[in-house]
Amino acid sequence: MGVFDKFQTHIQTDDSHKQEALRTRYYAASPNAVMKWLEETIKAEGQTVRRVDADRGELAFQGDGWDALATVIQVDGGRTAVDFTLNRDSRFGPDLRQIVVTYYEALQQKFPLRAIGNKTVE
Repeated sequence: MGVFDKFQTHIQTDDSHKQEALRTRYYAASPNAVMKWLEETIKAEGQTVRRVDADRGELAFQGDGWDALATVIQVDGGRTAVDFTLNRDSRFGPDLRQIVVTYYEALQQKFPLRAIGNKTVE
């Protein structure tokens, strides 16, 4: 991670992100269980849930000076992908990467991690 990464106003996770910390995570859980847990955790963290669309697997939420979209999709039996897109209002503010890492670590605690990006971790 470079020094300029902290000044990014937008980050998005995906399967082939150059930083492993920002690669898609796959969990052994149903999309509904992950969505429900994320919604409860976001509220418990004092952030605001703006919209939940279970049919599309999207959960929009915001914190102080930033907003995010979590995408939760079942990719095969018992494996659910979770991606995040975060935007910050200004160059200075919360570390968007750290927000993603915090949510991925909490998800790993709750649901066993199956894969990171294209690599299986089972």
